[in-house]
Amino acid sequence: MDNHCFVVLELPGGEELKYVDEANTHGFWTAVAGNIRDGKAKIISKRQDTGISEDLRSHVSGNQKFTTYVLVDMHLHPQRCSNNRIFERVSAWLTGTGRHRVIDDGANFQLVTID
Repeated sequence: MDNHCFVVLELPGGEELKYVDEANTHGFWTAVAGNIRDGKAKIISKRQDTGISEDLRSHVSGNQKFTTYVLVDMHLHPQRCSNNRIFERVSAWLTGTGRHRVIDDGANFQLVTID
């Protein structure tokens, strides 16, 4: 049986991924999907509860450069929730995705999800 899981991914790069306007939405998700598919993203939290926000806050507090995080919620089987499996599923899901939404941001980060 699959479990509902929240996953936060840290993307490589910096200010170049900062959300500016609706015009760059398609390019944003194409870049995100490519980074995740190529294994360049890092999973900073995967949980079944909303405690993921505390994990993110503690991670962000140590950032010196601007960082983009992606929040996804997905259903995962406990025996098949390896990082590689998560990367495969998320990158496939994001390919061709439309708009992204900034959930939270600060001077050194942004947290985005699919709208």
